[in-house]
Amino acid sequence: MHIIITGVHMEMTDAIRKYAMDKMQMLQKYVAKDDTSGKLTVELSKTTNHHAHGAVFQAEGILHIRGKETTVQTTQDDLYKAIDILKDMLVRELAQHKDKERSIFRRSAHKVKSLFKRLTD
Repeated sequence: MHIIITGVHMEMTDAIRKYAMDKMQMLQKYVAKDDTSGKLTVELSKTTNHHAHGAVFQAEGILHIRGKETTVQTTQDDLYKAIDILKDMLVRELAQHKDKERSIFRRSAHKVKSLFKRLTD
């Protein structure tokens, strides 16, 4: 899976980029090894500079896997917290996608098995 991390209205330091990349790398276990079309675009941004209670950070992830595009977004007061929550949201989305693919495969395999069973009877 190809991962792109960008920053908007803020400076992307090496520490932030490394932290986000480490968190997003663990998502690869939910993507099939033969799927080379997987792409994850993470956009980290500081919403505005004039909040009375400090900075507000936004993390948005756009995930492309096998023709399906999913977008998740979170807004937090801490950038690292926003990255962690974004990772959790993406894990949930990828797990649902993987379970759905597995259940569709099993359902169709069950239909084929019942078809062969009817042919042999």
